[in-house]
Amino acid sequence: MTLISTVLLSFTLLQIGAIYPDFGTLVHPAALKGETINEIPANLKGELQAAVADIREDEPDPLVEIHYEGLLDNNPYRIETVRHLEDMDKVALFYWHHAFFGDALSLKKMMDFSLGWAETFEPTGNPINENKLLPVVYAYSFLKPHLNSRQHNILEEWLRKLAKAEIGNDRVPLNNWETKRINLVGTIGLLLDDNKLVSWAEEKAVYYVENALFSDGSSADIRQRDALSYHVSGLKPLLQFLITLELERGRGKDFFYKETTKGASVARSLDFVLPYARGEKVYRQWENSKVKLDQERAAAGLKKYQPGVAYDPEKAYETMALAGFFDPKYRIDRCDLPLCQIAALLD
Repeated sequence: MTLISTVLLSFTLLQIGAIYPDFGTLVHPAALKGETINEIPANLKGELQAAVADIREDEPDPLVEIHYEGLLDNNPYRIETVRHLEDMDKVALFYWHHAFFGDALSLKKMMDFSLGWAETFEPTGNPINENKLLPVVYAYSFLKPHLNSRQHNILEEWLRKLAKAEIGNDRVPLNNWETKRINLVGTIGLLLDDNKLVSWAEEKAVYYVENALFSDGSSADIRQRDALSYHVSGLKPLLQFLITLELERGRGKDFFYKETTKGASVARSLDFVLPYARGEKVYRQWENSKVKLDQERAAAGLKKYQPGVAYDPEKAYETMALAGFFDPKYRIDRCDLPLCQIAALLD
């Protein structure tokens, strides 16, 4: 089955686009060693090549501001934003294509899309919205050696502006919002070799684990929203940051396992997810949510937000694949999503 024929089977937790979501989650290129690239299944490479062939002539369509967080799925501003954010799916496709094949076209398209967004988008510090821009952040790792001085200044200044806006937002709740901004700031800091940004992200990550994860493996998202989906979407960006931190500084793995004095850890919160991801248990969501937006979504008739709706195990597959970078026990064997196939090779 080709990627194009499965585009409606969107599994991405971030819902960042509607065209090619299957390659939307990225890992630091240092994880993709030569032998790993050689072992990528031929069918996966074929799907990627077909998808990139379909968008090779596309041009960036950036926004000045993202209208997404806090809006219902049927809000026209959100719908329009999602259309523009299809650019991020495209950048992710070009990223993986360049990682696999080292081609000049994908590099150029990453550069065009990244510069287009950097010259247009004005960061506001909202991590739910700006987390959608992670493909541009990751693309910088490939682009950096190929940028002229003007391009370098544009992208580096924009990345710093994005990180500064996130740091300056003093209204970020201690839940999945926080891990999304930790990932943004920390990844930018690591890619720019900015120790101040990296230290900020590490300190915030420590505080998050100490205060938003609990010894039973649950999280603030579970207790506030009774939603495994938000618990998982809080762990996912934290794992992305820890992988990059491990590859760049060698400090991610220790953090992954480190327990607080109360017995909480990233690993323990992934253990909480594991039986649901494997389909051994069923999590009924939203029944005890304390958040008004969740109630509004239910009242609007959105099926996935109805109290008691079962969490879809496949929604956890990518997060568990990322966790598998640190411990293979978290990998879901039946997962054939691109990230799962790639992560299985990262031993």
